[in-house]
Amino acid sequence: MKKIVLSLSVICFFASCNDKLDLQPYGVVSTDNFYQTAADAENAVTAAYKSFQLLDGQNTWNTRAGYTPMGDITSADVQAHPDLVVYYQIQQCIIRPNSEQIQMLYQRCYKALLLANIAIEKIPDIRMDEALKARYMGELYFIRGFWMFRLGYMYGTAPLVNKSLSLSELNIPNSLREASYDPGKKVNNYTVTQSDLFDQAEADFKLALQQGLADRNTGDLAGRADKGAVKAYLVQVYLYQHRWTEAKALLEDIMSYGYQLLADYNDLFDGTHDNSTEAVFEIQYTALNQKGTDNFGTVLNAPNGDGFVAGGGWGWTRPTPDLVREYEEGDPRLVASIFRLGEDDFFGQMFVDRVNGTGLGIRKWCIGNPPNNKGVTIDQVSWYNSCNYTLVRYAEVLLWYAEVVNELGDRATAAEYINKLRARTATTTDPNTVHPYEIKPLPPVPASLSYEEMFWAIVHERRVEFAFEGKFGWDLRRWGVARQALTDPARWQNEVTPGYFQYKEGKDEIFPIPQLEIDRSDHVLQQNPGYEL
Repeated sequence: MKKIVLSLSVICFFASCNDKLDLQPYGVVSTDNFYQTAADAENAVTAAYKSFQLLDGQNTWNTRAGYTPMGDITSADVQAHPDLVVYYQIQQCIIRPNSEQIQMLYQRCYKALLLANIAIEKIPDIRMDEALKARYMGELYFIRGFWMFRLGYMYGTAPLVNKSLSLSELNIPNSLREASYDPGKKVNNYTVTQSDLFDQAEADFKLALQQGLADRNTGDLAGRADKGAVKAYLVQVYLYQHRWTEAKALLEDIMSYGYQLLADYNDLFDGTHDNSTEAVFEIQYTALNQKGTDNFGTVLNAPNGDGFVAGGGWGWTRPTPDLVREYEEGDPRLVASIFRLGEDDFFGQMFVDRVNGTGLGIRKWCIGNPPNNKGVTIDQVSWYNSCNYTLVRYAEVLLWYAEVVNELGDRATAAEYINKLRARTATTTDPNTVHPYEIKPLPPVPASLSYEEMFWAIVHERRVEFAFEGKFGWDLRRWGVARQALTDPARWQNEVTPGYFQYKEGKDEIFPIPQLEIDRSDHVLQQNPGYEL
């Protein structure tokens, strides 16, 4: 996958969409001269894959619309760079429907859907190898399902667009969504009981599984959608809907496909193990090829001003003391993930927090200039690099399984799968070279825990395992514990500014529909509850 680049025809096709889409996010462009050959099909599928690069906040300088930071900023684990006022508004739950950030996130979903929808409609008529065509269709159904699911958990009632549209069809009403809290449960008590977007995502994922996809891709196909990736996203739909038994079966399928945890947690984030045995779905990047397929994530994440990386690092988000307090004593994932003021170093250079941030910086995906790049391609002019970005790791599959079996009453198996991750702390190394960090392999979680104790053990493990990977804020919402967790006076932000988090149940589980889209629809489209201007 890393060798696949867009041809000039697809670049022109994609560019021709942009002006129209900026005006009408559901618009359609002429494709009369495209989709004639197998090469056209390959280019169209590759363009659809490029939506992951362009839309997940890693590639290009327009970084404010990144999706991955949203899963962190919606929790208490990071604090935004002072320049990003909108991130503070999102975090505090005071964001308004007229936010440009909310609009960009929303529109980029539909730009991705446009590419997938047109290709899904056009490729079946191309005369080409049928096995290859089937694989392409499977990949496209996955890509469309991915963006449907993302719209579903971020915007809830956003319009369902599963075909290309004429200009007369653009005023689309909200999709249906219903959700409720179970008063009989204190945790994992929030269920999405009706969602047109989730239903479409489920249908697309099931269609993908009916096509010519391998269980798990390797070699030249690594990075393309396979059954492991498709099932991992279908599982997430089922988790929102509390379809535990169906999720369990899918997870057991995934676990039979040969994935393995890497022995050293550090190896996941330094660019040296792209498409590893732990990667279930990974965004592919290259660098120095002038094709716009390179990764800007290091600059976004690396500490601001400390000079560890090309471009210096912007520190778009900074870890909080609240997150640091979550790590158990000696857990090597702390120093593999975070720089602490005066304690941690990067190839011998101490972290000093030159911008007076939180006293903490993100180490994950911090790829230094040569010789501190471990062979990863670095463009020291544009500041891009070739490091991939993993959206789903096998570690997450294991913790999903622990969650599911805990819900089904099997505490012993839940503990077993949590402990598979905790065991890696014994083989993870200390990246510091100046002040060594005393690693203490973590003890196993006992199987004797109650249901709620096991749930909170899973919450803890997800929080420290996936810090800065764009997950925990959405986790809190899916579990129904966001208000409880965020409004706790013990949260660091609430200690500094009492009442900082203003989370409201029934509103802040999802984002507002952009006001601009409501206005464009002649108010056919309605606002999500609680966000009315």
